[in-house]
Amino acid sequence: MTFLEKLAAKAQKAAMDKAFAKGLLRCPKCGQKPATAPADVDTLLRCGSCGFDALPAEWQPDPTGVVVADPDEIPAGTRISREGSAPGDCVWHIPASGKFGFFLFFGLFWTAITAAASGAFLFGGNKGGSETQPWFLYPFFAIFWAIGLGMLYAALRNKYARHRITVTRDLVTLRREMFGRVKEKSLVTTQVGSVAQVEFYQQNYQPVYGVEIRGQGGKLRFGTTLREEEKAWLVADIKRAVFGEAPASPGAAASPAMLAARRQSSFSFPLPPGPKGHWIMGVFFVLIGLGAIAMGVFHGPDIPKHGKDGVDWFAVVFDALFSLFSLIPIIVGLVFGGIGVLFIRSTWPGRQREVRLEGDETQVALRTYQHGRVLKEQSFPRSSVSGVRATGTGHVNGKPMKRIDLIVDGKARRITMWTEGDAADVWADDVNRALGS
Repeated sequence: MTFLEKLAAKAQKAAMDKAFAKGLLRCPKCGQKPATAPADVDTLLRCGSCGFDALPAEWQPDPTGVVVADPDEIPAGTRISREGSAPGDCVWHIPASGKFGFFLFFGLFWTAITAAASGAFLFGGNKGGSETQPWFLYPFFAIFWAIGLGMLYAALRNKYARHRITVTRDLVTLRREMFGRVKEKSLVTTQVGSVAQVEFYQQNYQPVYGVEIRGQGGKLRFGTTLREEEKAWLVADIKRAVFGEAPASPGAAASPAMLAARRQSSFSFPLPPGPKGHWIMGVFFVLIGLGAIAMGVFHGPDIPKHGKDGVDWFAVVFDALFSLFSLIPIIVGLVFGGIGVLFIRSTWPGRQREVRLEGDETQVALRTYQHGRVLKEQSFPRSSVSGVRATGTGHVNGKPMKRIDLIVDGKARRITMWTEGDAADVWADDVNRALGS
């Protein structure tokens, strides 16, 4: 385990201890609180009520629906109106919330800092006295302006945007209207796979959920400013309109006989591919890092040279202390550049390597192949392997990402860190089926 991984594990353990102290951890199967705090982030924690084993990261409230509602029980005081009957053609009108949300404060703060920094560097002159600034500073600061203005736009959309959800036998359509401008996106009704509450972002380390309708042609997302009971009712009502009767739960437990029947004596599964095109994000981080380093080098203040006769020690000390601030963008640039290089290395599409999880009756092995030759191998007795788990690690471009762990002797051994959530779930189900777990 590297130094950064150790720091990350300590931070995760501290977060788990805090969540346990606040009573936020719940068994993913029966919903009971754990009797003891997690020993560490990689050891399975057993529920004292139902006996279910799960990684500490899985002991969280159900992200697909913190509140469960009846589609026939419309929340009291809601301003959402429904036309039609479900199942069948149905329309939900969602008025503007009238609330900016936290995006307004964050956007104003971000743009104010960006304005001060870009104004000082672009119009404050450089240490050589020339008014001409390096060209790369303009696109560098443009990135930060785009983020700040994007946050302000999100605040305006939260406050003024009106939504309409239409479900017909052919299409599910999301219509958004703001300041007379209309935007629509549709999914084929028969290709919709899920309607659920999904974590869109976090505010003060707490998840903020919205409604997501996911299908083969993409996804429709809305509703972060709605009340929890309104989100839950919409999810239940839209599900009934799209699917008719509620679909069977994919997490239904299998009997021991079923597990034994589907167990495979040998198997070989290639790991799901890494995020497509996400190496571009690594390039983006590297460019930010280079821009920050260049900004620190070209705009670092000079310490004035004083003659022997008169030395202004106050000016010398002040300039020496102020010159330390020029190290801040250099340090930030090195951090961003290092993260970018690591991201490019892990997601570059032309590495020509394949990692496979393979097993027989006696062992399970994680092997790295290149041109048919084994470059690296880790093997474990099959009796010590209880399965694989896919747990959330964050979001990239709005898509949930998951890490995949191999559970050996009750401990998690990381296989991948950033895999698209759907691909990770499908892969984990296939492997667990082959293992008979």
